[in-house]
Amino acid sequence: MTLPAWHEEAIGREHDRDAFDCTDGELNQYLKKYARQNHENGGAKTFLAIEDESGRILGYYTLAPSSAVYDQTPEAARKGLPRHPVPGFRLGRLATDKSVGGQGLGTQLILAAGRRCIRVAGEVGGVALFIDAKSERAAKWYEERGALRLVGVPEGLPIPMLISLKTIAAALNAADQL
Repeated sequence: MTLPAWHEEAIGREHDRDAFDCTDGELNQYLKKYARQNHENGGAKTFLAIEDESGRILGYYTLAPSSAVYDQTPEAARKGLPRHPVPGFRLGRLATDKSVGGQGLGTQLILAAGRRCIRVAGEVGGVALFIDAKSERAAKWYEERGALRLVGVPEGLPIPMLISLKTIAAALNAADQL
């Protein structure tokens, strides 16, 4: 099956969130009940993948400013930075509708989030996209896309990770999308 053509939009009243189902109750509930309010009140911003033809929500991600403890950040991500908290952005949630599962939309949404962060970082700074993987399986999925685990943090869930904005920029450049 081929992923339908889609475009990105910030969440708004006009979006039908009730039809979205990623099979994870918490992620479904967040989108349906809290995402727009959080977005409008200056919390995490939510961006939707909207199918071009039907207007339905195929997936979403949330972003907010964030930082990580310098000593817990992999050396590759903090190289050249002073010994202060490492600035970046938190990918709070990422979900795709079950109808498009396994078709690459999750990876495309990471790149879309990364592109947005790169633009903002050009104005305010930031070097990484921070992620809290909710399972070992999710952590491995993010690692396949260039994420690194933070170091010196207690084991358990969620698993704190990051993808450097340089890694994302390289992927976008390779795909001629930056």
